[in-house]
Amino acid sequence: MPYYFAHGSNMSQRQMKERCKEGKFKTLGRAFLKGYRLVFDGYSITREGPVANLVPSEGSIVWGVLYEVSEKCLEELDGHEGVGSGAYKRVKVEVHSEDGKSFMAYTYLREPLEEGKPSREYIETLLEGAEAVGLPEEYVNKYIKVHLEG
Repeated sequence: MPYYFAHGSNMSQRQMKERCKEGKFKTLGRAFLKGYRLVFDGYSITREGPVANLVPSEGSIVWGVLYEVSEKCLEELDGHEGVGSGAYKRVKVEVHSEDGKSFMAYTYLREPLEEGKPSREYIETLLEGAEAVGLPEEYVNKYIKVHLEG
């Protein structure tokens, strides 16, 4: 089964269960991707604001959740992420677990757009997933929780 690296709202187990109704997935734990940083850009009508995206950034890392997924689950995720409609595209990236293992995993990204402040509900979904797998507190504070302020 292929691997999938979630860096946005799909870090939430609850959301993954909603999105992969027919397909199967297994949570492997936290992992990181080198050479990118997490941003919130564009505008999602359903999320009422910008949503997670990755932009190249030398020396940066993005933490997320590594899943093992069925092909059916990937197809379902493609639909939710707007693959083929000009939204996100599914790409393969090399992610790393803390024990030094590397995985070629799919993730979703799109061309960078104007950055903005995501909705509280969206950020809370990211936090739910981040806290469930124990993403590093420093990372969560700097890139996710900061959007709850103000």
